[in-house]
Amino acid sequence: MAAGLPGTALAFTVRIRTSAGPPVSIDRIDQPSRALRVMIRPQLPVVVAAGEAREVVVEIQAVDCVHVARNAGLPFLEVTLSNERQKEAHSYILGDRYAGDLSKALTSACPEDRDQASPTPS
Repeated sequence: MAAGLPGTALAFTVRIRTSAGPPVSIDRIDQPSRALRVMIRPQLPVVVAAGEAREVVVEIQAVDCVHVARNAGLPFLEVTLSNERQKEAHSYILGDRYAGDLSKALTSACPEDRDQASPTPS
């Protein structure tokens, strides 16, 4: 896990490699929930040449605790890659460890009582 910016619920590093062919550009890394924001360092796009490896830090921030899913079973990241020939969008399920870490981080960032209605003034 990587250290995140203030307000970050979860931060981790992803290593991206290309083995052959033209350079690949990572144009976008995101996720589908409007309640979360994904921040990437360094800023995208990141270009990876054949035989090269680059690391990016992915930070997940809770921006709307009321709508954060408490138990996302198989959360995924949406990644857009391109090279000189084409552009492709992919969805990656990062597995049980990511799902567990994300769930714990979001529970910490958005405490259990967040869903309880505020008392009505009398």
